Amino acid sequence: MVLYLGLSLRSFVEAFSETAGSDSSFTLPAVELAHIVPVEEVDYGLSLLREAILLYEREKGIAEESGKSAMPFFRQGTRVLVGPEVGMYVIPLSERSREPAATASGASLTLELDYASLGEHCLFENYSLLACKYDRTRILERFTTLLETEYDKFFFDEEHTGFTPDSRFFSMLCEACLEVRRSELAEEKEWRLVVFKSPAEVEYRYERGDLIPYTDISLPVSCLRRIHLDDYRRNPSLFGTLNGFLKSKGLPAERLLNLT
Repeated sequence: MVLYLGLSLRSFVEAFSETAGSDSSFTLPAVELAHIVPVEEVDYGLSLLREAILLYEREKGIAEESGKSAMPFFRQGTRVLVGPEVGMYVIPLSERSREPAATASGASLTLELDYASLGEHCLFENYSLLACKYDRTRILERFTTLLETEYDKFFFDEEHTGFTPDSRFFSMLCEACLEVRRSELAEEKEWRLVVFKSPAEVEYRYERGDLIPYTDISLPVSCLRRIHLDDYRRNPSLFGTLNGFLKSKGLPAERLLNLT
């Protein structure tokens, strides 16, 4: 299986600016989830987790007023999840090669990544490679099943939300934010490459009136199968220039570069 990543020409050049040889790596920015995923999508995933808590409580005969289905999932006044002070930093991928995206530079590329090589690298580097879930019924069933062991391990009162040391509830919150999408989006077959970082461990850039937190992720060139130049006809001379760029980095341009 392969996974696809679309990016602008500028991002591509920056990713490979330090590369020298096929055994080297390239660098991509993983952006904090709230800056690349609509609020409505994150809220949808968390709403299913909340619904699962309510279903569990009804099944166990727990009165709604004494239950946990109304607990806050974010720290007061923020979009930061309760629990450890870490953020979710994401590079979106897909099983499908998408239509060329319009970019300010007028050129974009699609990287074709080998799933097995990427997965092995993620295990080694403690990254997460997650397939999004789209089946509402199965998502609710999964959350409800997990609550059989986790429900008693987190608490909620008017002032505090917390977890026991062996609780997986924070992981359930992250799963709801990162992996759950609406069923009508199932054809996108999205995956997400994720790393968890504290605010002190990441970089920040100012972009279009916003402050964007991000962290660089290095991937081995060995996981790169092909580089597709999107909309080649718009700028046919770019193919030759890219060929030269890859060769200047010690990469096998003839094998990697492909016209779309």
